[in-house]
Amino acid sequence: MTVIDKIQKFCAYQDRTEFEVRRKLKTFPISEEEEHQIIEQLIYEKFIDDQRFARSFVMGKMNTKGWGIIKIKNGLFQKGISTEIMEEVFKEIDQEKFTVALQKEIEKWKRSNTLTYETTPKLIRLLLSKGFTYNEIIKEIQ
Repeated sequence: MTVIDKIQKFCAYQDRTEFEVRRKLKTFPISEEEEHQIIEQLIYEKFIDDQRFARSFVMGKMNTKGWGIIKIKNGLFQKGISTEIMEEVFKEIDQEKFTVALQKEIEKWKRSNTLTYETTPKLIRLLLSKGFTYNEIIKEIQ
């Protein structure tokens, strides 16, 4: 099995960013020129598409994990997604969806806790750790 076959399989298994593929290619004994050619081929064949990855990542983390915009941006940054692509993807998404995700997280928390003066800071810390902004949290709690 050639390097390109292995990398195509790596990309076909799940969406990958160019950054992740480059990191994987470093584990193979190939030149920088070969690495560059492989990356170009993968982009041309649509095995790598950072914008598609970013859209999928945002929707998945928002809907499944209940993450807020800050945590999602940090996750995209760690995956090597450029700021331009992030901005473009976030423009496409209705910001109301993040509010709905925040409301779901609050309701989930309320199922096992009572919101009181003493427990409010715990809820705020949880929601901050999920990537929501303080102002969004306060607005939804009140």
